[in-house]
Amino acid sequence: MSTHVARRPGSPGDSAAAPEPDATVFRRAMGHLPTGVTVITAGSGGATEAVTASSVTSVSLDPLLVLVSIGANGRLRGAIEDAGGFAVNVLAEDQAELSAAFAARDRPRGLTAQERLGGRVGDSGHVLLADAVFSLECRTEHCYPGGDHVLFLGRVGAVHVADPVRPPLIHHQGGYAALRH
Repeated sequence: MSTHVARRPGSPGDSAAAPEPDATVFRRAMGHLPTGVTVITAGSGGATEAVTASSVTSVSLDPLLVLVSIGANGRLRGAIEDAGGFAVNVLAEDQAELSAAFAARDRPRGLTAQERLGGRVGDSGHVLLADAVFSLECRTEHCYPGGDHVLFLGRVGAVHVADPVRPPLIHHQGGYAALRH
């Protein structure tokens, strides 16, 4: 087994010769961690913004909280701030095309995005993916700077689970993978 250790300056075991890890090495390493794939939405109608995200995690059961990481300079950040919340839509394994569409720089927005996601709007006012494994409607509880991203902590107000539940879309090492049962 080969182990490569990259340390930040000032960390324990730091030596003057140890290089600082770069973004490429970090990204490649994190690619070994399989993640679910979501489309985060804010707003509806002409104000709909949506983006593919894999940095989503449950935080608390009391109260129900979820954390999403959104690009600090992207359109979705402003939409979440304006709307005071967002929805998390977990993609099914047959929705890789939606993942790619909403990961693109020229991704759909407004009514086109809402229609592409199935046209359904939750009580929170955010677009919900009609065929999602599950969707969460969230009100922003806190917002934290996180380097080139912003971390939104959302209080979950509604949970919508598909019936029947389908296997989720998984991202691993730069591509999509399937769960084996």
